[in-house]
Amino acid sequence: MKYSVVVINLDADVERLAHMRAQLARLELDYVRFSALRGSNLPALLTPYFPIGTPLTAGEIGCYASHLAICRLLVAGEIEGPALVLEDDVGITDDFPRLLDTILRTLPRTWDIVRLSNPTKRLTLPVSPLGGGYELVRYVRVPPSTGAYLLNRSGAVKFLALEARKLPVDQDLCRPWEWSLDTYGVAPVPIFPDVLDQSSIDTMVSGGRPIRDAELKRLRQRETWARVLHGVQDFGVRQWLSAEAADVALRLTPKTVRPSLHDWVRARVG
Repeated sequence: MKYSVVVINLDADVERLAHMRAQLARLELDYVRFSALRGSNLPALLTPYFPIGTPLTAGEIGCYASHLAICRLLVAGEIEGPALVLEDDVGITDDFPRLLDTILRTLPRTWDIVRLSNPTKRLTLPVSPLGGGYELVRYVRVPPSTGAYLLNRSGAVKFLALEARKLPVDQDLCRPWEWSLDTYGVAPVPIFPDVLDQSSIDTMVSGGRPIRDAELKRLRQRETWARVLHGVQDFGVRQWLSAEAADVALRLTPKTVRPSLHDWVRARVG
């Protein structure tokens, strides 16, 4: 199946681009490079998302805006969809091209986004086997990370909703109810985030975190019922309540027995 591969990379990060180029060449995957944006110099079309007074730092704005810009390119047809979006500090497994083809054949027609680099300690619910020990899953709670994800045009349209952004992009993508994103994941993850040293984007992040963290805490409190309603609509009342209770039990379980309990719970809740 046809898809595009997009690598987000700051102009200054030439070694990180070389890292991605080598991996993608080994996997025989063609890609296009997207020059990452800086929060201090955004295109006019993206500035309404980050009004004056935003709690986001310059680095967080640049990172978020880069993902939004790719959404715009996908919607405009300048990038062929679906798009595999990669940040430039990920590690990709050798069998990923085969897995990606299987994912695209397995997904339902209504999918918006598939998270590929966000390992979670929370409960996941199996949807379909993908071969090679991988599964397509649904999340009880979507974990953060924008290292790698597969995005459909429909998901790009939804995520471009003209709304002021107050959280980093990885946190906002954990809120599928806000954007009506039909979200899936792959377990175990086939792409590993943050395998390199600190990026130039990370070094631009300074200040603002106490304000942002307070905003995140307030949002979580305000959105409790929105999250619950989304879960009930996604899984049904019985399965959602069972999954939530199981997730709490898993977090209270000693780490040494958590993996076996996780498998036992999934077999019964799923």
